[in-house]
Amino acid sequence: YVSDVFRYYNLAAGLFLNMPKEQLKTMPEHIIGDICSVLVYGAQFAEKLMAGLDFSNLFKLVVMLLSKDCASLVRNYNVRAELGDVLHDVFLPSNSSDRRRNVPDSVTCDPLQMGQPYLTSNKLALETLAPSLLLLYGEVEHTGYYEKMSYRVKIAALLKYLWECPAHKPAFKAIAGDEESFDTFANGIVNEMNTQYADAIKALVSIRSTQLLMANQQEWATRGEEEREQIEERYANDESQSRNMLALCTSVLKMLGFLSTDDDIRTMFTKPEMRQRLADMLLFVLQKIVGSRGLDLKVDNPESYGFRPKEMLQDLCAVFSSFASDDEFQKSCARSGYYSPELMQKALKTCRKQGLLVGESLDLFTLLAGKVEDAHKALADEEELYDGAPEEFMDPITQEWMESPVTLPSGNVTDLKTIKQHLLNDPHDPFNRSPLNLDQCVPAKELREKMKAWLEEKKKTKGSS
Repeated sequence: YVSDVFRYYNLAAGLFLNMPKEQLKTMPEHIIGDICSVLVYGAQFAEKLMAGLDFSNLFKLVVMLLSKDCASLVRNYNVRAELGDVLHDVFLPSNSSDRRRNVPDSVTCDPLQMGQPYLTSNKLALETLAPSLLLLYGEVEHTGYYEKMSYRVKIAALLKYLWECPAHKPAFKAIAGDEESFDTFANGIVNEMNTQYADAIKALVSIRSTQLLMANQQEWATRGEEEREQIEERYANDESQSRNMLALCTSVLKMLGFLSTDDDIRTMFTKPEMRQRLADMLLFVLQKIVGSRGLDLKVDNPESYGFRPKEMLQDLCAVFSSFASDDEFQKSCARSGYYSPELMQKALKTCRKQGLLVGESLDLFTLLAGKVEDAHKALADEEELYDGAPEEFMDPITQEWMESPVTLPSGNVTDLKTIKQHLLNDPHDPFNRSPLNLDQCVPAKELREKMKAWLEEKKKTKGSS
């Protein structure tokens, strides 16, 4: 019976693939949700019944529905996320390091392509899947708090597998040309990383405290039965949360690590509206690992939670190294409230002592630490220039000097990078909550000229004194 269900859904997928898009728009989304649920169930509990069956139409349908051209056919973010689950649980080959299922190769591989995996041989997948997954990574922000962690870990595993396939490199290159999708993806990374890692450390501290309490049999015996049950329930919850959060944080850093090795993609991460947030995020995590005794935090069976602080520090510093030669990134690090010269020097010392970075990566991280420290000193002089600046020159949201002021339909003025970042999370005017898109923001040319004249005068005054 189960095998017949798989055959039926593959036949139905073939019909969907041949339908005009206008007809597909009328298809109830729950049908796709049902297909995803059955396939994921099969991968988990009925792998042997999948052997020898044809899943080619189902793979093509999933890839097509995830593509940007067909994104309007499935609008429900949870259903779109489930399409990603299908790719990971059913079609990620068994030789992948991120593979945890025992789905037969006959399911993941295309017999018409000499047994090559669908993920690396299907034409549409080679053209669209990498950008589709980056877009999906951002879209799952709109699913449940805990659900998005699981979705993103799987999406990151798929992206890593595709990245290692030379045939997918052109599609990854094309990602840099789709600013809107990339911004959605990058925003998804930055939004979650700070909170997730901080909460993971908090959960581990709570786990350690509970482990010590339970190990002290005399103290544990003094607790009432109801209190012990509450402690055990909290302990189980902390364990579950820390596993999910650390898995996500680890996958994010590794994904940043391989993506930032590409010049075009690295440039996208350092656009004005994203650069400061990226620097803040990386320094925040560095502070948590190095600055709050994260390396010394002890829990029983740390591997069971995926808690590997040295490995995470290694991945984090490797990401820093990728951006070491970018002058504006150096300034963003220096400007960050999480930065201190002592923090980066301690990280550098730890990397040397533990052998976490070697060769060029170590040289680049050493260079970055020095450049950021120099930029930090220079910023103190730069900030003096803005002392006493009229209020209209300062961004009303960030209270910083505006580099590119724009006027919103509401009449309020803000910096372009500020409103760009705001719109990634909320498509409304931050001042009156009216619907807003970037095209409605008009450069405040008069104000910019006024600011330029004021700043020139300030520099002359400072120079003469």
